[in-house]
Amino acid sequence: MNPSTTPPPNVQNNSPRFDLDGRVALVTGAGANGGIGHALALGLARAGARVAIADIDADGLAQTARELAAIGPAPLARVVDIADSAAVDALFAALDADIGRLDILVNVPFAFPARVRPHELAAADWERMLAVNLTGYFLCCQAALRRMLAAGQGSIINIGSNAGESALGRGALPYGCTKAAVHQMTRELAVEYAGAGIRVNAILPAQTLTPGLRGHLDNPRFRDHVLPRILAGLPQGRLLDPKDYVGPAIFLASDAARAVNGVLLPVDGGNLAMNAGGSHTWPA
Repeated sequence: MNPSTTPPPNVQNNSPRFDLDGRVALVTGAGANGGIGHALALGLARAGARVAIADIDADGLAQTARELAAIGPAPLARVVDIADSAAVDALFAALDADIGRLDILVNVPFAFPARVRPHELAAADWERMLAVNLTGYFLCCQAALRRMLAAGQGSIINIGSNAGESALGRGALPYGCTKAAVHQMTRELAVEYAGAGIRVNAILPAQTLTPGLRGHLDNPRFRDHVLPRILAGLPQGRLLDPKDYVGPAIFLASDAARAVNGVLLPVDGGNLAMNAGGSHTWPA
């Protein structure tokens, strides 16, 4: 058979599988006081992966570690600010020493200081968002790639945002800029390392009912004015749930997605599909 048409050895005689048995995954931003990273860490573990976790929040990290220990092996858990290159190096060195391999990296953290109009944004807040939302992702991708290149395979999943594909307003400028950059980094890395057996994709959430967003529901202005506008842009008529991202992440990390590379996958209830002047309701 022509080598260019030969299926990968692990799928020659079997359908590609969605399970992650025997894989090692690292989820950054996995603390239980967050939302998406916590759900993904538990979801990957339930799909069979051995999961290592990192977060800047020590208490949330400890809670996720306890929950993972109830599913499988006690996880490697490290308090890490991914904007700190030395801390990222130490995290991956600990992973090498504790487990000795890495198959899946999921990048989740983000920084979002108080919303202000762009002309009022402090330079320090701009720099912090760049450091965490973009540079931190790159540092983790870089460290993961070095290990995946040695292994000849791997899957990286970056958490992007609908804010990186269209403008949200409401003080989202620096967040949207960093997420747009994450999307382009995802495509560039996918092209750069496809021939080495490494796939790089991104999941693009819409507004998600994380603990942070729940806190805004007590604010009358948010509840009465902002939330209806958000829901009007979600054709499914509800905020996303952190668990909504588990299935897509398992798919992208698994052999079922062996030909999926450089994809920006919206998991957004139809948000990006809907025209700004469109509606999911009919007039009476």
